[in-house]
Amino acid sequence: MGKVYAVTSGKGGVGKSTVSVGLATAFTALDKKVLLIDMDEGLRCLDVMLGIDESVVFDLSDILAGKELDDAIYQAPKNEKLHLIPAPSKLGTIDADLLEKFALKVKSLYDIVIFDFPAGIDFTLYTRLPKGTLFLTVALPDPVTLRDAAIVSDKLDEIGAESKLLLNCFDYKLTKQKIYSSIDDIIDKSGLCLLGII
Repeated sequence: MGKVYAVTSGKGGVGKSTVSVGLATAFTALDKKVLLIDMDEGLRCLDVMLGIDESVVFDLSDILAGKELDDAIYQAPKNEKLHLIPAPSKLGTIDADLLEKFALKVKSLYDIVIFDFPAGIDFTLYTRLPKGTLFLTVALPDPVTLRDAAIVSDKLDEIGAESKLLLNCFDYKLTKQKIYSSIDDIIDKSGLCLLGII
C-alpha cells in the first residue's frame, strides 16, 4: 500500500501546484512510482506544468464514471515513474463516494499518491481520502497566507486529519527586516507543525 498526500492551501497563488509537481518529481528520484491527481475542477494546471496538455483526452471524472484507469493516466515526458490524472474541465463532476473507492484503489497501485486540491476551505472531499493521508498545507511567509493556513489547520483538526506546513518562497531577509522575529514566529502564525521550507 502506498502513502497518500493531499496538498492544500488557504489562499491561491502560494505555489501549491508547483510544490506538488516538485514533490512528485523528488519521490520518483527516490525510485518511487508516483501518481499525481489534479483536483482543481475547471482550473486544472498540472497537465500544462508537465507538458502533456495537448495529449489529454480523459480526466478524473471519466475514471469515476467507469472509464478504465489506464485510459486517463498520463505519463510525464522523460519520467516513466511519474503519472498524472488531470482534473475535470467542468465543476461539480467529482462524486465523493466514487472518489473514496478510487483513492483506495490507486493507493494500492502506487508507492506515492499526491492529490493536489484547489485553494480554499471547501473540505467536502478531504474526508473521502484514505485513513492516514498526510495533508501538506502550503503557505508563503506573509501575514495573509499564514493566517489562512491557520484557518486550514483548524478545519483539518476538526475532521481529524494530520497536517504539516510547507513554507514556500522563504527569504531570510524577512526576519532581518523585522517583519517576523524568527522562523519560529512564522511557524506559530500558521498553527501547524513545520515539515519543510522551500
